[in-house]
Amino acid sequence: MALSEREQQLLDDMERRLYQSEADVMQTAHASSRLNLRSLVLGILVVIAGIGALIAGAGLQLFWLGLVGFAIMLGGTLLAFSKRENDLESPAQGGTPKAAKARESLNDRMNRRWEERMDGER
Repeated sequence: MALSEREQQLLDDMERRLYQSEADVMQTAHASSRLNLRSLVLGILVVIAGIGALIAGAGLQLFWLGLVGFAIMLGGTLLAFSKRENDLESPAQGGTPKAAKARESLNDRMNRRWEERMDGER
């Protein structure tokens, strides 16, 4: 069954918007997955210090020093894999500092963008 010209136009428009929104989501996901090199290097150094404390605790038979070393290693690992924060948002969103805003999860950003798109079509 063939579609009318209006239905075909609506379908093409919906498809274009879908591809555009997919590109926005993928660009946001890719940009937010970058690691901060400074945090990575600092985290590795902290992990090495934690390994040293863990070995010292085992060598001196000080249980508490081993636990502290493990905690330092855990903190260094979290620091090493922390995500990079972008300093500025895109100019389309006003260019306000991102650090000033509360951190939004990917799901919250996607929901907000969806609502903005739907409000713009009405």
